[in-house]
Amino acid sequence: MIKQTGCEVIFLPSYSPDLNKIEKFWARLKNYVSKIITEGKNLIDAVNEAFIVLS
Repeated sequence: MIKQTGCEVIFLPSYSPDLNKIEKFWARLKNYVSKIITEGKNLIDAVNEAFIVLS
């Protein structure tokens, strides 16, 4: 039925972080937090700031 409509089934890996938007967000968040931590901020303040800046 799928081919009759002109569509094609594409099988994806069971888990693909490249296709998962939340994985990209967490990567950006971790990168941002790691830069802030080196400036002497504590973890909670760094995460709060990252959420404000990245959202």
